[in-house]
Amino acid sequence: MDSTTPSSEFTLIDTHGFKKNKKVKRVLPDWLAKPTVVSVDLKHLEVPIDGIPELDPALVQKLKNKGCTHFFPVQNQLVPWIIKTQKHWDYRWLRDLCISAPTGSGKTLSYVLPIIQTLKTFSRHQLRALIVLPTKDLAVQVYKVFLYYIKNAFDLRVLLLESKNMTLEKEKERIVQYDSSIGWIDLVDIIVTTPGRLVDHLYYTEGFSLKNLRFLVLDEADSFTNILQNEWLHKVNDSLAYNGPTKCTLNTLNDSPQRTQRLLFSATLTQDPEKLKFLKLFEPKLFTSIIKRKNTQLPTDTTGTDEPVRGDFVGKYTTPKELKEYMVLCPEENKPLTLYHLIRSKGLKRVICFVKSKIEVHRLTRLLCKLSEFDTNNSPLRVNEISSDVTQKAHSGYIKQFSNGKIDVLICTDSLARGIDIELISCVILYNVPKYPKNYIHRIGRTARAGHKGKAITFVTPEHKELFENVLNSAGKTSLKNMKVDISDLEQYEQMYIDALKAIKTESTQKPKTVSKRRLKKKKQLKK
Repeated sequence: MDSTTPSSEFTLIDTHGFKKNKKVKRVLPDWLAKPTVVSVDLKHLEVPIDGIPELDPALVQKLKNKGCTHFFPVQNQLVPWIIKTQKHWDYRWLRDLCISAPTGSGKTLSYVLPIIQTLKTFSRHQLRALIVLPTKDLAVQVYKVFLYYIKNAFDLRVLLLESKNMTLEKEKERIVQYDSSIGWIDLVDIIVTTPGRLVDHLYYTEGFSLKNLRFLVLDEADSFTNILQNEWLHKVNDSLAYNGPTKCTLNTLNDSPQRTQRLLFSATLTQDPEKLKFLKLFEPKLFTSIIKRKNTQLPTDTTGTDEPVRGDFVGKYTTPKELKEYMVLCPEENKPLTLYHLIRSKGLKRVICFVKSKIEVHRLTRLLCKLSEFDTNNSPLRVNEISSDVTQKAHSGYIKQFSNGKIDVLICTDSLARGIDIELISCVILYNVPKYPKNYIHRIGRTARAGHKGKAITFVTPEHKELFENVLNSAGKTSLKNMKVDISDLEQYEQMYIDALKAIKTESTQKPKTVSKRRLKKKKQLKK
């Protein structure tokens, strides 16, 4: 600066007072900001199985045969609500529903029962309900639930569409039939499927139509909100009888008085308006269970009339009330022995352990098995693995053995993280810190289902501690209890660990290389 320049022409930054910008609080639509609150208390149930007068006696009897005595809160709220609203189908559009409730809280029955109740009155078969799930395992699970409540009680047909056991052409023969006098005839009332298989039929099955659809159920709906990966939903929307403007007027009612009711279910429902927009919801209503955030005002009654803090979507992430969550701080190299020590010292049975890749699934399974072989102080540990490398037959067999208590520990990838209902899982262990809150919620949701108690333990390395804290904060949770494991606790397994690693290495070098049947088939084709 020139010494002749007046100092008043310059502003010294360090003397200027900067005010911190106020954080802008988002304003959500009323249906997200003011939900109807559903209780998460599955211990003190108030409504008995015969306490919903709208429900058909045959369905009530089926529930009793299953040993059910009371409805869970989400079922008590939704079953009569859906049944009553469907009675207005002929003369007004029905509101769409979004349900955000913990895994294992009874969401599947809350749509299975009213769908059967509504469709049982029709005299001829017509596709009126479509249930879409993200994985084949989930689709099979829901299909079996429908099958149980329909069998020998109602003249309804439910069909599972999946590529494993039936070709597209064979499925077509069970969906529609051509009659020369009246054209194409529907042979089913309810279809349970995955997105890929559904789109195959929309493109290639002549006569397959969604024009008479009354229910479109998206279970695990958050997995369908990635716009770039879900072109299939646009195809479904275009195939419905009416997919016009979302405003209901006299003109639109005259043109199309019926509109398919959409039911969205998830434990991690998005609040992003852009992601929800392409679902084309009409006057949506949200039912949600709540994880209470610190210093956050929540609705105080179950009618949704009180005003919560605007901009805070209280039902985004939900977990069971009976779930106890812990974290174990340990370095990466101590994880295998820490896992083995916890299983042995706490006598853990029926344990699901989530790891990040199928390679790690196989390695960890082999290591635990070998450790058990060299452990002369304890009974053998029964460990199996589930990943995409395991055949469907073996997969189903392991699940059945695990449910029957014949397998102590299942090591798996995220293929088991969504919706799969395995009875009485006592503990879920997250071997790696998940990157996103919804991954954490779905993994720990495999335990503490249907009112049973359960534990979730996350292994946290020092370098991932901050990441895990951010994940917990995003999920509306405070820091978890620290389950301490000292180095001295692991020293007793040191020689076993060395012997186990040597044995695995020896087996790997001696094992001849095998070629899979698929690769062998490709080689033969190339030779030809």
